[in-house]
Amino acid sequence: MAEVLTVPLFVLPMGIFPMCQEPLRVFEPRYKQMLDDCVLNNSEFGYIAADIEGSSDNGWTLPAEYGVLTSAENLQEQGTNLIFTAYGEKRFRVVNIIPAALSAEDFGDVFPSVDELVEQYIEEDTEGKLYTRAEVEILEPVEGVIDSEDWIEILEKWAWQIVEMSSMFRDEELSLSEVLSVLQSEFSPYSEYSLWFACHSLLDSIEDRQSALASTTASEVQELLEMAIVEKNTQLGAIRSIMDNE
Repeated sequence: MAEVLTVPLFVLPMGIFPMCQEPLRVFEPRYKQMLDDCVLNNSEFGYIAADIEGSSDNGWTLPAEYGVLTSAENLQEQGTNLIFTAYGEKRFRVVNIIPAALSAEDFGDVFPSVDELVEQYIEEDTEGKLYTRAEVEILEPVEGVIDSEDWIEILEKWAWQIVEMSSMFRDEELSLSEVLSVLQSEFSPYSEYSLWFACHSLLDSIEDRQSALASTTASEVQELLEMAIVEKNTQLGAIRSIMDNE
């Protein structure tokens, strides 16, 4: 039976993948409270993309269906901000959303303190939080592996994409063989880490990223990666053709 947890949700546009990391800055009171609670309880939060339909509840953007349990490391104060590194861990599916205690409000550039906002709801909702929470079902790791030849082909197409983007948008000529060598040294042979890092780098749409997080097998994720690479490289090829003909 799948493990079910109640976790804080950190809702951002794109989300994260397991085994990946991302530097983040927090300035909103709700997420300051969330980080305080995570540190106090030595617990993770749910890093999750926003609902692709743009749905909201009491003014707060609702989360998508799939996210990643994430730990906050190297937490530091920087003025009125909290700076930390998010480390993705296990995937989850949202089962039930627990709304924030207060409706969303535009404070402009000056935010009230966490304590000031808590005073507005604490008498009526002693268990309430400024942030959205959810009951989540923890997902098992993806099953299976990607064949070594197929994985190298993905790395080759990824390398070509890096070279073309660097040439067209940064005016920097890179060697295809050197870029491929770097990718192979970092991500070959195939591993679960290399799979999720490729997703983090290559999947641009929320729909594709959600589909990857929802996958049960490595082959499902492989198909998403291959389609995304082909689509992006086709676009780059078309741009290159236009540039060469100008």
